Amino acid sequence: MTTDGDVPPRNSPAHGLTVLIVEDDDDQAFLVREAMSAIGFTSSIVVATARAALEELWAGTCDLVILDLGLPDADGMSILELMRHGDQLGIPVLVVTGDANPERRVRALELGAQDLLVKPFDMVELSARARRALRTHDDLEAASVVARTLARELTVLTETVDEQTSVVIATLLNALEARLPHVHARGLRVGDFVQRLAVAFDLPELAVQLGAAARAHEVGMLTLSDADVAALEAGDPLVGDACERASLLLLGDRDQVTAAAARFRRPAQDFVRHIDRLAARMTSVCHIFDVAAVDHGTFDPERGADALLAEDAVGLDADLIDTFIEECVPALNPHTF
Repeated sequence: MTTDGDVPPRNSPAHGLTVLIVEDDDDQAFLVREAMSAIGFTSSIVVATARAALEELWAGTCDLVILDLGLPDADGMSILELMRHGDQLGIPVLVVTGDANPERRVRALELGAQDLLVKPFDMVELSARARRALRTHDDLEAASVVARTLARELTVLTETVDEQTSVVIATLLNALEARLPHVHARGLRVGDFVQRLAVAFDLPELAVQLGAAARAHEVGMLTLSDADVAALEAGDPLVGDACERASLLLLGDRDQVTAAAARFRRPAQDFVRHIDRLAARMTSVCHIFDVAAVDHGTFDPERGADALLAEDAVGLDADLIDTFIEECVPALNPHTF
């Protein structure tokens, strides 16, 4: 193994970087090292075997790899495969090979090589491709940083919106409680039922969101008037925005909000007939079950199940009904209602 520490021009994109040259031909390795020094690499490490190359890679000392596939102790492809599954995935690799077989060349690119040259090649071309590999790598790194930052910001915003929406839905249910007894408790129960149904329907990753959507549907189904919303907005201007977000959570389309508001104020059977989204279909099943099962402080799951089977003829989702009755109802504890 040899190293080189010549000081390159500071305006080079390779300044301060180290190139690992994996080449068993001493003359070829010398020419490659000189070419890399000329374009600005601060240092170079030259090794002649796959084992030595892996030791340098695991040490994390290089910023670019120039890899000859024909090594005395192993196929250079094995290095690409190990880099692909290790922490070295982000290091750009420029492959050089005397094998003109197109299948091997394609395979090298598939394994993560940034570029490939077939021997014999011109050192000027090698230098140009090395500079391009560095620029591409830097661009990808910058894009990755931006993407991670945006992902974190989106996560925070999503959590904030979800939290605000949940608070507003609870506020609306509490406001209705004064006019319609037991509304708040029913909204919470229906939301819980929908979450259970989502898990039983193999949708655990959506259970919380569907439960929140169900509670929002309960607000609409219980005929919250525009005057009620206006009174709440007077005390908190953010209520109006959060109400709209709750509607969009259910509908996914701003143009449908007005139609949905009218739909929510129709009789229960008409509501069931027109709702086509999953959250609404689940809410319909759970709402009808709750209305029948919880009566004057008593909980009778059989009564709720009978109501679901009777409503099946007017458009409830039969699969949802069967799943709810078979998997959710037996797990409900009467003492919690």
